[in-house]
Amino acid sequence: MIDMPDETQKERHAPHVLTTLAGVLIAFLLLAAIYVVYQAAHILFPQNVYETALPAVISDTVEADGVLLFDESYVAGSGNLGYLAADGERVSAGTAVAEVYSNASQASLRLQLNQLNDQIDLLQKSQNTSALQLDTLLKERSSALYDLLDTLDDSDYEAVDDDANAYLLAQNKLWVVTGEAANFTDQITALVQQSQSVQAQLGSPAQITAPQTGYFVRSSSSGRLNASADDILALNAQELQGYLQSDPVLALDGCAGKIVAGFTWRYVGVCTAKQGEKLLGQNGKPLSTAVEISFPGQVENSLKATVTEVEIDQDSGLARFVLACNSINGDVLCLNRAAARISVGERSGLRVPAAAVHYLKEDGTEAQTQGENYIPGVYVKLGNIARFCPIDPVDADHPLITDGDYILVLPEGTEGSVSKVRLYDEIIVSGQNLYDGKLL
Repeated sequence: MIDMPDETQKERHAPHVLTTLAGVLIAFLLLAAIYVVYQAAHILFPQNVYETALPAVISDTVEADGVLLFDESYVAGSGNLGYLAADGERVSAGTAVAEVYSNASQASLRLQLNQLNDQIDLLQKSQNTSALQLDTLLKERSSALYDLLDTLDDSDYEAVDDDANAYLLAQNKLWVVTGEAANFTDQITALVQQSQSVQAQLGSPAQITAPQTGYFVRSSSSGRLNASADDILALNAQELQGYLQSDPVLALDGCAGKIVAGFTWRYVGVCTAKQGEKLLGQNGKPLSTAVEISFPGQVENSLKATVTEVEIDQDSGLARFVLACNSINGDVLCLNRAAARISVGERSGLRVPAAAVHYLKEDGTEAQTQGENYIPGVYVKLGNIARFCPIDPVDADHPLITDGDYILVLPEGTEGSVSKVRLYDEIIVSGQNLYDGKLL
């Protein structure tokens, strides 16, 4: 009789446990159902995606492949060469550009001798400080230090030695002016003795001289084209494309390098017919304004050039063109065949996703594809309403300027434009069943 209350209590407690478990299970199933419905609603009725119209400056460019034509001649010479002239260095006829070593040790001796002579030259310049003021020297040292740091930050390691020497020169001059170093006579004397000793060990290797005045390029830094300039200029667009695909660059074997006479060179390139039209003016002739040519990944700076020839081949969808350039540097001189980017100008406007552009028919309904008489535009969020804002149709006065997945749109109020898009407008990139006046 004493255990009876406990059994009764257990019997009464069991239904409560079952009821609680059932409630938890129902709540879980309900939450799962809500989640499935929520995901299905997002798939069937996607939310609008917005992007702000921001100002941008986009360069109108032409991507091309081609070859560089120089007025060049070759410098005879072979063997174990040590170069006395750098790539792109201008030399006169008869100047020694390289020397032939009889053994490998001479190369290290020449390097050692050059370093010693550079140190002697630096110390001699450091003593010429009488006419300089202290504040000027401090500014020179600071400027040299900043230049060195910028060079390291840009990873331009070829220029590090020059910038480091400039800093040392400024520091040495400062020591002389402040009296921390009277002069560098003793150091110069010691370095001269070392230089004479190294020179005696080096001997007098046979030298290779430049056959004419021009810009020198080492054989290890460049090559040559397997066709003459006249033959390449005679190729049409399809033939030029085939030539470029045939691996037309040969090594400069059997010579020490080449000499490029003058500073004018040409770029003969091929691109798509559509891009080639950018190189033509309104009169159908080559652009009269200068363009800029660059070689991404190979030459750091762009160079100004003029367009001399443009031939559009609509049948093949290709264009052949020729640029003439009067600027030159060591990096350009080392090129033979190279991909180029030609900038024909910069345009400013609003950066808008290309996917946001819609086309309306005359009756206001949206067209599925672009048509000649359809009105292009984008939907803009104004308050909680979608408004259709026209943009300029693509024509001669309003060329299509692209930047990846974006296009350049002129802002409202621009002269000669029908665009109604304004700065900082919320552009509807994607949405369900958009129309002018839709409640968002």
